[in-house]
Amino acid sequence: MKQSELFRRYIWLVDLIYRNDGITRDEINRCWSRSRLNDGKEDEIPERTFHRHKVAIKDLFDFDIVCDRHGEKTYHIAHRDTLKQDGAIEWLLNSFAVNNVLSECHGFQHRILLESVPGGQQYLMPIVEAMRDSKVLSLSYQSFRMEAPKPYEVEPYCLKIYKQRWYLLGRITDRDVMRTFALDRIKDIKQTDKTFLMPDSFDAEKYFENTIGIIVDDNSPPQTIKIYAVNGQQDYIRSLPLHPTQQEYETGANGAKFSIFAQPNYDLIQELLRYGEDVVVLTPKWFRDKFREIVNKMSYNYSEE
Repeated sequence: MKQSELFRRYIWLVDLIYRNDGITRDEINRCWSRSRLNDGKEDEIPERTFHRHKVAIKDLFDFDIVCDRHGEKTYHIAHRDTLKQDGAIEWLLNSFAVNNVLSECHGFQHRILLESVPGGQQYLMPIVEAMRDSKVLSLSYQSFRMEAPKPYEVEPYCLKIYKQRWYLLGRITDRDVMRTFALDRIKDIKQTDKTFLMPDSFDAEKYFENTIGIIVDDNSPPQTIKIYAVNGQQDYIRSLPLHPTQQEYETGANGAKFSIFAQPNYDLIQELLRYGEDVVVLTPKWFRDKFREIVNKMSYNYSEE
């Protein structure tokens, strides 16, 4: 069997057990008998094959598939609740779920529309390998404001996805500064022979905890920002919070007031602007004034000459 087919089987099995926490071997076999991945039309996954799949999944993804032998033998992903709190693992499991939906939907994939990532996925594995081996990366990078690519030597600290784009956060070695690089703007990437020591104090989640998006501005301290949302937008903000610190401190018949504690950066401004007139910044005053300036410029741009 091809490695790619085996890999799809592993993904299928992880997703099935994760979604059906507490599933028996008979139930797994029934699902397998109906799966499009089951080219041989097998009635079941043989016991030895099932065991080999479990071992391979542990090696590849570090997921333990365990059996609860009390009553009817059921299978689970070990430490499932803990895994759900890990953003990277949750993203991986969600990706598995989407992959399996698409693999089972032969004939109407054109009716399942996904958002595309602009590019750069080919650099994910080299970056992850460099992070694992503590190797410095040599990048050729061209931002949208550059006329030509520029070389950088970067210590890769972490990866983050935001607004359909992958970003690499790393320390530029010759300048000793942190910088975020969009993977779709990397022209070339190579692993060097140089190694680096990852600071014990670095915590990726903590690094980004006070910001929205990928811009961390050391000169812009986080502060309490209050907004007022109306016309149903309050429901969207409730269901998909702007920031983990979000609190709804006042609820009215026509709208709701929210507060967050974050840096008032460019990404936050863009996020709030997309709600149009249905979201108003209340405080701090200087931030509210900034939106007034933006709105006035927009009004001027659309004025009739």
